[in-house]
Amino acid sequence: MGTRQADAELRAAGEAPTAVPASEARTGPLTLLTSQQLRIARTVAKGATNREVARQLSISTRTVEYHLRNIFQQLGVRSRVALARVLEPELLLPAPVNGSADVSATSGVSPLT
Repeated sequence: MGTRQADAELRAAGEAPTAVPASEARTGPLTLLTSQQLRIARTVAKGATNREVARQLSISTRTVEYHLRNIFQQLGVRSRVALARVLEPELLLPAPVNGSADVSATSGVSPLT
C-alpha cells in the first residue's frame, strides 16, 4: 500500500495522515537525528539541564545522557553551546522591534492598516 493510499484511507476513517508532507521535511544535519534525539537536542539548545530534559520528556537522565552523546557525535559537536549554534536557525523567534511591543504609539500608524 502506498503512502497516498494509506493517507486517503486514514482521512476516510476520520484520522490524520501520518506521513510528513515534503514541504515539512527536515533538511540539513538534523535529518541525522531520530525524533527523540531531535526533541532532546531542541530542549538542550534552549538551555535545559539533563534533569530538566528528563523530567519534560518523562525519561531517565541516563537516557538523556545516552542520546546527547549520540547527538554530539552525529552532528560533530562537542558542547551544548555548539549544539545550540547548530539548532539556532530553527529556534530563532522574531523579536519585537527596538524592544517595543507597541510600535503604533510612536509611529502614528494603526497596526490594523
